[in-house]
Amino acid sequence: MKPVSSPVDAIHGGVLQHDIERSWPTMSVREANNEAIWRLLRAVVFGVLLVRASSDPIFNLLGGDSGAASMGVGALFNVVAIAVAVVLLAQTPLRAPFPVLAIWGPFLLIAFGSTLYAPDFKAAVRLASVLLTYWAFFAMPFFLLRSSLDVTRFVLVVIASSIPPSLYAFVDITRGLSNFSEFRLQSTFSHPNIYAFYLVLQVGLALYVRSSRILRVPPLIRTLVTLYIPALIFFLLLTKTRSAWGACGLMCLVYAVKIDRRFLLALLLVPVLFVGNPSLRERLADVTAATEVDNFSQLNDDNRLNSYVWRQALWESAIPVVLERPLLGHGLESFKPATPSFFSLIGPQGIDGHNFYLQASFEMGLLGLLALIWLLGCVAYRLVKGLRRDPPGLLVMLCILATYLLESYSDNMHFYLSFNWYFWFVMGTICAWLYKDEAVATPVRPGHGVAWRREGRHGTGATGRTDHVA
Repeated sequence: MKPVSSPVDAIHGGVLQHDIERSWPTMSVREANNEAIWRLLRAVVFGVLLVRASSDPIFNLLGGDSGAASMGVGALFNVVAIAVAVVLLAQTPLRAPFPVLAIWGPFLLIAFGSTLYAPDFKAAVRLASVLLTYWAFFAMPFFLLRSSLDVTRFVLVVIASSIPPSLYAFVDITRGLSNFSEFRLQSTFSHPNIYAFYLVLQVGLALYVRSSRILRVPPLIRTLVTLYIPALIFFLLLTKTRSAWGACGLMCLVYAVKIDRRFLLALLLVPVLFVGNPSLRERLADVTAATEVDNFSQLNDDNRLNSYVWRQALWESAIPVVLERPLLGHGLESFKPATPSFFSLIGPQGIDGHNFYLQASFEMGLLGLLALIWLLGCVAYRLVKGLRRDPPGLLVMLCILATYLLESYSDNMHFYLSFNWYFWFVMGTICAWLYKDEAVATPVRPGHGVAWRREGRHGTGATGRTDHVA
């Protein structure tokens, strides 16, 4: 029997597909079923990735809320994501790659453990489940990626997910022209900040396509992706998310200095946009405006803290409360309801920390912060270790990770569900490729492991050899 080829395999001529078809007659019924399940799950993952970035308006119309703590229509996607990862893990539980469990395991264990003493158990469990979906998208590539060609597929799928939001962005801009000074572009996302961080990721992936030595991208696609970068940066500016501006600017500067000096000329055009748009200048000036007050009682409509100083005041007020329970914290989802008790500038509804590291310390204590550092540090270590395999491409990936670390300093990154799915899927894809490429080649029977083909940028490697690793 010949298996049905997937649309993604057909895009690249079916090199991997031919190997599978050739080995199919030797498969047992169980192995054939596992192969069919694997192909179905990969199609589901690709489908979710293609539509999730543009799904929030639909979820809202159907009565759901795209926020991390909601249990609306979007929660079905969460269930699907976790289910797919669990099924993939269950197919080969004893051969699961070490990073799948070791990198995320401590953070997830502490997050779920902190729900037991959280002030709102249901809200805490919902957030912990959302964090579990981030692990799911990080883990999926370790089971779905079978060749270096799949890295190209996965990256292009994530980039393709941005096309509907980019098209809808023009509709959003048209609606905001009547009050452009207050307008912030959010496209299909529930908040401009989420769209901004998603755009930073897309700019990074576009630079990765331009620079990576392992991607097999046709020249036409590479050109289109390059032409897409100015549009992404234009949309990013209109989100007016300053932390995203800074993170993206740093990434583009590193790319221009280390990889392609011609990009420096393009960066010189960005200040022109600020000169020509007063609302952008005002947004940038607000964060640099100093506010001198001795205490909060001096604040009024004419004397206000700028956004960064306001964040600093919030953080300084929270630190003594963190030290009250330094080891285990106050429980997941406890920061927001607690803020009225220690921060007088916020009403009874409370507010989140606008700093992922501080909020993790507040809610999960020192153990949670160390687990978060372990998680991000392990990913960074693997990228640094793999630099020699694709120096320009891995440098861009390190920049993408650095933008996430910087953005986490001043925003609630762990709540931005759809963005995190794409970010962690990309990180998982690169870590999976490095893990499999470094693994010692050991032959396995079809269906009992992951077939791995080392392919260069323009085809198979110099030896033309197919390696198989469990």
